Amino acid sequence: MRGKGSCMNRWVTLVLLGILGALGTPHVADAGCGCAKPPPFRAAIRPSVAWPTETITLFNDNLVNGVTYNVRFRSSVAHSVVWTKGTADNTHKDLADGQVRPRLTVAVPPLPPGPCRITIWGQNLKAFSIDDQDFTVTAPPIVLHQFGETIDQPGYQAGVGRDGTVYLAFDLSQVSDATSFYGAAIGLPVAFGAGDVIMYNDQGFTMQMLAATSPNQFSITAGDTVMSDVLGYWRHEFATYKQQHQQLHDFALDQDPNWHMDGTYHVNHDKIVVAISASTGGGHLARGVTPPFELVVVSAANTTGITGISGSSGATGGAGGGADDTSGDDGSLGELPGALGAGTLLPK
Repeated sequence: MRGKGSCMNRWVTLVLLGILGALGTPHVADAGCGCAKPPPFRAAIRPSVAWPTETITLFNDNLVNGVTYNVRFRSSVAHSVVWTKGTADNTHKDLADGQVRPRLTVAVPPLPPGPCRITIWGQNLKAFSIDDQDFTVTAPPIVLHQFGETIDQPGYQAGVGRDGTVYLAFDLSQVSDATSFYGAAIGLPVAFGAGDVIMYNDQGFTMQMLAATSPNQFSITAGDTVMSDVLGYWRHEFATYKQQHQQLHDFALDQDPNWHMDGTYHVNHDKIVVAISASTGGGHLARGVTPPFELVVVSAANTTGITGISGSSGATGGAGGGADDTSGDDGSLGELPGALGAGTLLPK
């Protein structure tokens, strides 16, 4: 088995390197980006995809400043329930429009990947709920680098939303120079087109829609019966962006790291979630969690962008399936151990 796997890994790496070489012909692409992104839409939760330990923000006008709430997470996949706590505040501006509104920030507890329903409780009173179609847990980010590297993660599993979209998270905090990345899934032969891929950050900003971006920034190469389509993406240099935030007063971060000192919002480029509405040939992936597969990502320094044909391999639509419905399942405070439920009073 080890020898077979080793041969497979070498084969896939050669395929990815071949694509990198074929599409890496010099061509200057637009490097405009930074914090010039449209604001996220108003939402009850942001971001809509996260991983355990990642902080999420819940918005609701019923939240009372300074009050501690019990927060119930209920996985649609394992039906596991995890409770945590958070204290509401009404002192921070919403990235959507710059208006101050009540919010509650909590860290995502240990949960399996997949759709998750969130319910916020005060004492003897349900404040509000977030349906599992609006929030998905996925695997922690994979750290990428700006030098030539092959990352090979066998047994990888990603979260799949209720609509069948699969979410893969990446940490690019160590990437400052212009770099090309090519990724594929071995053992998960899904197909997708440019319009099926959207990238978000951990604040909820839409960072990239491939269907609307420069064709010199991405490529999609058809896979086969073993390997998924190969997604290539060129990330321009971010040294300038980082230098501006370190040296220019206007771009320095305020006490709230979502905002600059000059009052404009800050867009984080370190944590990126790639959302892919992939086709299995008979529809989308089953919502919940992907089957285990081998994720391979090849990176290479590249200052010139990607050229070549960027397009679709013929992904088809269809609803996801496979996880139980959690609609209306908000539990009750009776699930809480006595110590955890204490001290979470709502004002009368």
